[in-house]
Amino acid sequence: MGTRFRLFVQPPFEDARSSPEVVEVSSPAGSLAAGPADDRMFVVEPVGKTGPYGVNRGPLGTPYMFLPPWTGKILEPAAPDERGNFDYLRPSVPGFQAAHVFGCVRFTLDVWERYLGQPLTWHFRDHYDRLEISILPRWNNAQYGYGFLEVGSQFERDGRILPFSLDFDVIAHEVGHAIIFSVLGVPRPGTEYPEYLGFQEAFSDCVSLIAAMHFPSVIDNVLAETRGNLHRANRLSRFSEFSPHRQIRSANNKRTMREFARGWKDEHELSQPLTGAIFDILVDIFHESLVARGLISRAVEDLADIAEFDPVAEASVQHAFDRAFALNSDGFVEALLDARDIAGTYLAETLWALAPDFLEYGDVAETMLAIDRQESGGQFAGIITGNFKQRAIGKLHAGAHLKGGEHRSHVHSARILLPMDHLDLPKMSYRERVLLSRSGIGQ
Repeated sequence: MGTRFRLFVQPPFEDARSSPEVVEVSSPAGSLAAGPADDRMFVVEPVGKTGPYGVNRGPLGTPYMFLPPWTGKILEPAAPDERGNFDYLRPSVPGFQAAHVFGCVRFTLDVWERYLGQPLTWHFRDHYDRLEISILPRWNNAQYGYGFLEVGSQFERDGRILPFSLDFDVIAHEVGHAIIFSVLGVPRPGTEYPEYLGFQEAFSDCVSLIAAMHFPSVIDNVLAETRGNLHRANRLSRFSEFSPHRQIRSANNKRTMREFARGWKDEHELSQPLTGAIFDILVDIFHESLVARGLISRAVEDLADIAEFDPVAEASVQHAFDRAFALNSDGFVEALLDARDIAGTYLAETLWALAPDFLEYGDVAETMLAIDRQESGGQFAGIITGNFKQRAIGKLHAGAHLKGGEHRSHVHSARILLPMDHLDLPKMSYRERVLLSRSGIGQ
């Protein structure tokens, strides 16, 4: 038996009708301590921690490095019930957010460790045994870095504070960065191409998407909404990462590398062609599975490809999917789950095969084609090649990093800091060190 949590698939502040679902993660019953915590990660809600980890400014303005562990005061940790579960906690009670963020991280790891074929080994293992998961309600961002994953809040103009600790997409996206750093690694100095940064965001979006598809309610709701016509706007094609301003990114987009060949400002935007190509590959594999099962005809599948770019054909495509779905909805579920697992497997195997140095999107395309030959004898080669070509991936490359996107960019952020990087920072005066220690912030 595993351990039960209540998780929001759709955060309550985006859908007032949303309610948490009871899920069981792989942590053996009774194995989790208060926090929640286990031998790989733990949650803390710091008291008095006003800023995130990374390079911060001291009381007199000198930059200094701030990394785990947090040794100051914390709120009362969430405790398991007598059977070791956390699903007794309701959204309105203390401890729910801590349990929720832990459950989301563990759920996402459960999904992706199956595709990766082994448990994830943290990339910070040389300095920390466990991942510190922090909740900072007064901070307007979320990030994963060396030894930590911390989530803040979105501050709305009407005064509402929307905690990222209740947003599965945000949390799963940050776990995606953990997976990349732990499997792919960090580029050596001088070898980081812009498309490595875009790949970080695109792959992390896909981690969130594939993980969300492991909630039966997501599959049911998406198919009920679209009848299998996934190019129609739906839950799967939207990601809600806030970095630091509300920014909804769509996997079902038409962006190509032509938009970035002369330069780019923000890696989240740069990621869109790659995310879009992978989403289209998932949808096309789903369509092929529907055809193979006799649920739609080849003519309908061809028309769906046309409708992606010709709005005139959309009504006919939707009508055909409506009819087919009504005849065998269970078959549509099976086909979508198959497509999900093929896409997840291909992405995981691609990650294992890539190298971070000089990484370009074309490397992702070529590697995925090689994985397809290995896994299926090239069954989906046409789909993979066509979707990457459509985005000019492998043909055009990202230009220079332009000014103007720094407020949203993760370039030079805490995400890529290492403990040794403190040697590159100026030395703080004795007076400033005393002031910092008295503040309790820098510890």
